[in-house]
Amino acid sequence: MVATEGDGRDRGPGRGALVGHLLRRCQQVHNVLWSEEVGSTLTPSQYSLLATLTAADDGLDQNTIGLRAGLDRSTTAGIVRRLRDQGWIRQSRDPRDGRRQVITLTAPSGAALAGLAAPVARVQSRFLEPLPSGARGWFTARLALVADVGPSGRDRRPGHLIRLAQQRHSVLWSEEVGGQLTGPQFAVLDELRRAGGMGQGALAEASAVDRSSASDVLGRLEARGWTQRTADPFDRRTRQVALTPAGRALLEGVDPLVLRVQERILAPVPEGERERLVTLLGRVAEGGRTPLAPGTGPQ
Repeated sequence: MVATEGDGRDRGPGRGALVGHLLRRCQQVHNVLWSEEVGSTLTPSQYSLLATLTAADDGLDQNTIGLRAGLDRSTTAGIVRRLRDQGWIRQSRDPRDGRRQVITLTAPSGAALAGLAAPVARVQSRFLEPLPSGARGWFTARLALVADVGPSGRDRRPGHLIRLAQQRHSVLWSEEVGGQLTGPQFAVLDELRRAGGMGQGALAEASAVDRSSASDVLGRLEARGWTQRTADPFDRRTRQVALTPAGRALLEGVDPLVLRVQERILAPVPEGERERLVTLLGRVAEGGRTPLAPGTGPQ
């Protein structure tokens, strides 16, 4: 039996109140704007790595670059390899420590990065357009608190801060919820609880799950008995997804853990400012409310 509309909908924390959902949606919006303004020259992650090197007084080792740019080790290694092969960076042995490899910018990359400054600035400007002009500085400063940017974090672009905050949220999620359910999986289940059964495309959009990975996410949820897909009675070419009783029971068990993640991600922000920050995050997340192309998620 599939849980449907009359079976306890709208319980739980609700996606609009969850910072993780808003951060994920904001990151998708930023990626769309980046594609429109910067194109395929560099991805946001590649640019952040290069910007980290630009801000450094000297060459940095790979681990330090990854930490400052908000990238995990595997992603950092892949980006370093691609940028090195494309001539943006070079690796050499540290003359002060022969065991250490340092990474620096090549001479041509400095001029190329200077040429990207204007389109990158337009991305940040468009990203914050949904906010009143007087709130943008306040928002960016509070976002830096959520992202836990230390003294070495000189890159304060909102898009970069969103990625750092999303990374911190993923760490907190792992600590509180563990491996039983990922953030995107929870978003899908929570959306079904809130809205009832719906089509796969609409579900992916509403839950801010990248379309290119939505089918895999839904397949995993169905395999574990938490959702069920059926043919749409009005259009046999499409599939409807619904929450099962087992999925609902799972959500009820993890709701307190998810709310604990919410509390911890907002802990660096003064308590009296948290509601305003969540409201502004929602405006940024909804400001680019157009269908997202495949591959725009925070993969």
